[in-house]
Amino acid sequence: MQYLTRELIAIDSVTGNEKALTLFLVDELRRRGMQVETFEVGNGRRNILARFEAASPKILFNTHVDTVPEQYGPHEDEERIYGRGACDTHGVLAAQLEAMHDLYAQGVAGLGILLVVGEETTHDGALSAARNPEIKPPEILIVGEPTENKLMTSQKGRLKAELVVTGKAGHSGYPEKFDSAVEKLIFFISRLLDAPWIANDSQAGTTVNVIILEGGSADNQVPGLARAKLMFRCAEGYEEVKRKVLATFAAANAELPVSSTPEEHCELLWDPAANDPVTSLATLAGFDTRAAAYNTDIAYFGWPNTRTFLLGPGSILQAHRDLNGDNWLDGEWILKQEQITGVEVYKRLVLKLFNQSDKNI
Repeated sequence: MQYLTRELIAIDSVTGNEKALTLFLVDELRRRGMQVETFEVGNGRRNILARFEAASPKILFNTHVDTVPEQYGPHEDEERIYGRGACDTHGVLAAQLEAMHDLYAQGVAGLGILLVVGEETTHDGALSAARNPEIKPPEILIVGEPTENKLMTSQKGRLKAELVVTGKAGHSGYPEKFDSAVEKLIFFISRLLDAPWIANDSQAGTTVNVIILEGGSADNQVPGLARAKLMFRCAEGYEEVKRKVLATFAAANAELPVSSTPEEHCELLWDPAANDPVTSLATLAGFDTRAAAYNTDIAYFGWPNTRTFLLGPGSILQAHRDLNGDNWLDGEWILKQEQITGVEVYKRLVLKLFNQSDKNI
């Protein structure tokens, strides 16, 4: 399992560049005795469906094969495996495959795994799988993300927007003659961050992350354009979050001395791939639980009659972290022991479900 984790980390699979990793996984899954199908998602990128038997899986493991940029690693010591994807989610995938192998050897029927691309950006892999008539909705879906081997009871929704602020460019020696888009961008963002409905705690409510995309090009020019990305982790319906964003910016706009309509100062370009919180994730007695402050592919599969679990080894707090020089502890990693525990937790979950239904899930 840990050898496979290192092999996966070594292959660059940043979103949009998953092809090499999926080709590797097709060979690996076939080597493990599984029947493998691949499905085009776009630009040569493919989802993978693998199973031990010919029938459509009733118990479907799932995770994503893409990572955030930049690829680095692998590296390891006695306790950890380091590198991009170590916990999100190459280490999870390795644990899922180990658990599946053991479960199949114990006589559990109906096992399969669905590996998708694009989770870190547009969720196009999950959306494609949901629309594909050749992929039948399973009775049990076990989505692998780094949850510290705890079952998640819920996950937050997601809403993205690009904030575009316009001003009037000119010579920076005479700032009073022009209109700095950067200053207005800072003003709008500060009002958003101070809004009472924005939480500063992951479990307390809706949170926002701000990424500056553009803010001028020369220090001797007052910038006429500034742009930022906004990512909302929604604790309520995304349409309600959108309404609150618009109200917050309208109020901020009214404080500005020039003009009276928000459109004259800023524009919000909404990402259509938004979703509401998922509050009905499946749990089982005897398993530790927690709420997830992040979003996964679960909202995009849209399989209403599927019992869905969110579970995996590794900590989300290690995900998406960059390597800082040679200090591997600052980067992304997974504890080897937590992977081993994750295999046992996956097996315990499936066997409990399997026994509940007299080996006929």
